[in-house]
Amino acid sequence: GGLVPSPKLYSASFSMITSQTLRAAFAAAFIGLGAVAAQAQQTVQTWLMLKDSSQETFFVTDGVEKARLLKTGWKIDGTGFLLAKPADGTVGMVRFAKGSEMGSDRIFAITPEQGEAAVKAGYAKEGLMGQVSATQITPEMIPVYHFIKGSRNLWLLQKSDQAWAEKSGWKDEGIAFWLWASPSS
Repeated sequence: GGLVPSPKLYSASFSMITSQTLRAAFAAAFIGLGAVAAQAQQTVQTWLMLKDSSQETFFVTDGVEKARLLKTGWKIDGTGFLLAKPADGTVGMVRFAKGSEMGSDRIFAITPEQGEAAVKAGYAKEGLMGQVSATQITPEMIPVYHFIKGSRNLWLLQKSDQAWAEKSGWKDEGIAFWLWASPSS
């Protein structure tokens, strides 16, 4: 059924507003909102964990894992955000791990070639963590620095930890990739 016409809703220049017209208008509005929401990118918070004593780092996205690590001598070097799905200007970050007598070493590959080299060097693929950027897309983005020492890898965000790494014999290989500083940046 339709709405009862009201003098305010009807005039000679406009047709009467009916419930069917209102339903169509609301449907169009919700479809439009859905399209906007579909364009919004979901993000995943990540923490870069550092253990000074074993000189190792790795990214985690699970808050429970982060809390467990904090209780066992790890600290947070920094935090940022990964995109959950591919988007323009992003690349997948895949985590690889390899155990040794000195602890675990991790590689965060952003190209197929890096991933292939990690597997060839004996690293096990742990999986895709999310999307990062190989270049700085926005000024707010956070650079992730890659350091090497022999065949080991270290990943750092904080300037103070980068200075510590260099004093400990790690060589700065430069920016490996970029994280988002906030869910909306």
